[in-house]
Amino acid sequence: SLEAARLEALPGVGELYIRGASTFEGYHGKEHLTAQAYDEGGWLKTGYVCSWAPSGELHILGKRNDFLHPAGGRLVSAQRLEAIYAHRCPLVHQIWVTCEPRGPLVAVAALDAEAVFRWLQAEGLDLRSSDEHAPRITAALLQQLREVAAACRLEPCEEVSDVHVVKSLGQSDDDYRQLATPTFVLRRGHLRRRYDSELRALEIR
Repeated sequence: SLEAARLEALPGVGELYIRGASTFEGYHGKEHLTAQAYDEGGWLKTGYVCSWAPSGELHILGKRNDFLHPAGGRLVSAQRLEAIYAHRCPLVHQIWVTCEPRGPLVAVAALDAEAVFRWLQAEGLDLRSSDEHAPRITAALLQQLREVAAACRLEPCEEVSDVHVVKSLGQSDDDYRQLATPTFVLRRGHLRRRYDSELRALEIR
């Protein structure tokens, strides 16, 4: 049976920790994994971010790995933000948002080729030289992201502060295939390692 449950992180929302007879004792012969699974008080870290409703019900919001803690003091769902930006920002084909703990929210985005073509046409730019216009395209993308954030009434901590543009995020290019699963689910750990230097450059601007 479950003896107790608590949220570890912020008041009212955080990772669910549980304790009781129904939890496992640890990983056989792998003490380091057991140490990662439990805190010093014997509470099991479930890996799920939850919130308490006023009625006392526990609401499961998602897996901890899908949440970010940007500057602003609360956990935000990366998948939710990615869905909003990807579906509402015309220039975005695919986007991944991330941040250092309590740092600014930044993104890596793959552009929609048709949308870029239409944007170049609207701006009266040479359609054969899109690489030359990369800074202007990036600036237009960032402006669109900010407009989407305003239109969707996202909180300041959910607004992308800067963006790094790439050709694709694991869809066809062999160099990027390891960054997403065959069903296009982003591998966040791989993405973080792949774009570490680019993200650091964004975060210190």
